[in-house]
Amino acid sequence: MMLLMLSQFSNAQVYIEGFGGWLWTAKIPGYRQDLKVDDLGNYGARIGFEIDGMKSVEFEWNQTNTTVHYYDWDVGGQDKIDITMNYYMLGFVHNVSEEQVQPYGLFNLGILNLSSAEPGISSFNMFTVGLGGGLKYHFTDNIGIRLQARLLVPMQFAGVGFGCGIGTGGSGCGGGVSTYSSILQGDFTGALVIKFGG
Repeated sequence: MMLLMLSQFSNAQVYIEGFGGWLWTAKIPGYRQDLKVDDLGNYGARIGFEIDGMKSVEFEWNQTNTTVHYYDWDVGGQDKIDITMNYYMLGFVHNVSEEQVQPYGLFNLGILNLSSAEPGISSFNMFTVGLGGGLKYHFTDNIGIRLQARLLVPMQFAGVGFGCGIGTGGSGCGGGVSTYSSILQGDFTGALVIKFGG
């Protein structure tokens, strides 16, 4: 697999990006509790490979230090916890054009790691998908900027099922995985892009 990927990327142009922006989180209403994550700035970096002028594959690290507010309607109490949110995402980018100004679409897969320095709070990971788009502007062949808006959907797994049956029409087996998302996030970022090779 590694040799196949290296052969695909042997003529690819490599780019790195440093970015900053704003992470927005929706309020999470529960049956007897409410949860709210503060909207704060985020920052990170990307490294990517342009396979051709229209497609690229990239890896992204994205961090936000924020606070979770928790309100329990039964007890009537409110609490808050400082957390660090780290997204580690593999992205697939498709440019609309090869011009100096490039609109693009983006699909991400990865994990969200939530951790806290407070005692008794353990870190955990959530599978995440992202969908977004934006605009790239190239000042030169090697330097540009990138503006992006994206929806992030961390997911929890609800269960796995598998079954087989025999009937008058024959036999068969099937399986499924059930997931749900209790939180939606969106980020708006601006990046400086530096390209190498090609």
